[in-house]
Amino acid sequence: MYFWQKENTKRPIYIVIMVLLLSIVISATSYLKSEDMFLLIATQILQRIYSSTGESKIPQQPIDKSSLPETNTEYKLYTVNSGDSLWKIANKHQTTVRVLKSLNGLETEELYKGQTLKIPFFDEDLLARLVHSEAEGESFEGQIAVAAVVLNRLRDPRFPDSLEEVIYEKNAFEVVANGRIQLPAGSSATKAVKAALSGVDPSKGSVFFYNPDKIKGFNWVQSRKVVCRIGNHVFAR
Repeated sequence: MYFWQKENTKRPIYIVIMVLLLSIVISATSYLKSEDMFLLIATQILQRIYSSTGESKIPQQPIDKSSLPETNTEYKLYTVNSGDSLWKIANKHQTTVRVLKSLNGLETEELYKGQTLKIPFFDEDLLARLVHSEAEGESFEGQIAVAAVVLNRLRDPRFPDSLEEVIYEKNAFEVVANGRIQLPAGSSATKAVKAALSGVDPSKGSVFFYNPDKIKGFNWVQSRKVVCRIGNHVFAR
């Protein structure tokens, strides 16, 4: 009883709004057909209302971390040599200048010999598994080209800055959605990744690839400029 007396006069308004919103959600459950979805929406509504009153928020449903991709956020140390620049270092280690500046707290691009920099960890096995699952039946050249496309995306400002973010970007690769990327990489895919990392790029700078025989109807990727075709894959920019 004391709790209610101490609340400010705005509480009845919040209660009315809460009841109305919950009524709408309840009436929509016949369309949602999912108890989990109903609970999630109801929880979010309550959170928004109670956060504005200054009360502690209602706990969210725990995230199922097993559904998230395994990523490695570790870094290695690199000693700056004479003639080094952030661009050269970023290009050599498959990252970007922006990431290096952020990771090392740099405000400028100036470096000095002997300086120690943190370099993001690059998961070659993850890339090899993508190549294996996307191009297992392709030629070695075709597998290198697929790996090169991913590396080209890392350098392209239109795409994320880390390997994990590029590969797990929503709707980027079908093998991520269907789970094939979890299959272990074969020796050919592993060698293809190393070749791409050494600078070999049969895709000629492409940032897209697709199998035209598997596309039904029009797909936006077909509007991209075609660079070449290797095996069953078309490579485009």
